Amino acid sequence: MNSGAFFRLLSPEHLYFSTAVFGILTLILVGTIYLFLYTKKKRFRVKKIITDQLNDWISEQMAMEEEHSATLPDFSAHFKKKYVRQFVTDNLINFKKSVAGHLSDSVVYLYEYTGLKKDSEAKMKSFRWHLRSRGIYELYMMQQRGSLSDILDYTNSDNEFVRMEAQTAIVGLDGFKGLIFLNALDYPLHEWQQIKLLEQLDTFNSEELLLLPFWLQSTNSYVVHFALKLAEVYQQFKAHKEVVQCLASDNHKIRNQAIKTLGSIADEDTVAILRQQYPAESVANQLEILRQTGINGTEADIEFLKSKLDDADDAVKLEAGRAIVAINPQNIIVLNNIAANNPTIYSIANQIKYELAS
Repeated sequence: MNSGAFFRLLSPEHLYFSTAVFGILTLILVGTIYLFLYTKKKRFRVKKIITDQLNDWISEQMAMEEEHSATLPDFSAHFKKKYVRQFVTDNLINFKKSVAGHLSDSVVYLYEYTGLKKDSEAKMKSFRWHLRSRGIYELYMMQQRGSLSDILDYTNSDNEFVRMEAQTAIVGLDGFKGLIFLNALDYPLHEWQQIKLLEQLDTFNSEELLLLPFWLQSTNSYVVHFALKLAEVYQQFKAHKEVVQCLASDNHKIRNQAIKTLGSIADEDTVAILRQQYPAESVANQLEILRQTGINGTEADIEFLKSKLDDADDAVKLEAGRAIVAINPQNIIVLNNIAANNPTIYSIANQIKYELAS
């Protein structure tokens, strides 16, 4: 480029245009920053006002013995904004987690009175999965038992997060009756979700699970596995027959849990059934059978256990030795007699003595 062309680009007209463009861009940037800061500050002020109102109201409720006072905080000046309603809902849920009795009832009353329940219901029916999950969670936390039938519809959702939230909610709201969702569950019920549901059920009085035999025969292996845990934890002796049938499952985890469950609801035939199952099982399940034999066995089972002291697997030998002593601590003599000519059994006997002493 020659010098003439260069100076033509630097003509006053080009400079004025460039200055105007940069000036406009600067104004837009400054305006955007100002608007952002203004909005943020305004939201902060609104949230501060609402937080103060809620804190004052909660303090007033704590000083009263009745369910709730006639005076309620007035959010009408700000409630047109969706973020404000969500902020109030979140705060009420946090309050609800930390209070009980009439205070808890008062928080629920305010949630319903201010129409926030309708917001939660709208979220639950949203096509966006995260809003559905959030709506279900809010209805659950606010003890909205009237929404049980709607929540039940989502316990078999194809979205894992919605499904888990709905299952948690329905059991949290309806206890053992909420397990009805297992009747038609087509999707996995993973281990940590099972643990969560069991923790929730622990807050309710135990009940006879009339549908347990049906769940134990479900085509969904996850439902069967969870049903076996329910039978174990809540001592469902009447389901013994159906639990025994689970020993024929192709699923290793189901058979393992069935062995544990049978140990928990054992009758006079249980140990014999487990002994019969023993040869067909994996080493892990054989070890579990030996453990349950130690818990529920009698002197009549000692010969079976002694035969396992010759097993090639040292873990099997150790578990058999533990079971022999678990049936009767005096049976340590049996191990000592065998140990006299067997270094491995000698080590096992010493290990068991150490465990008994600790």
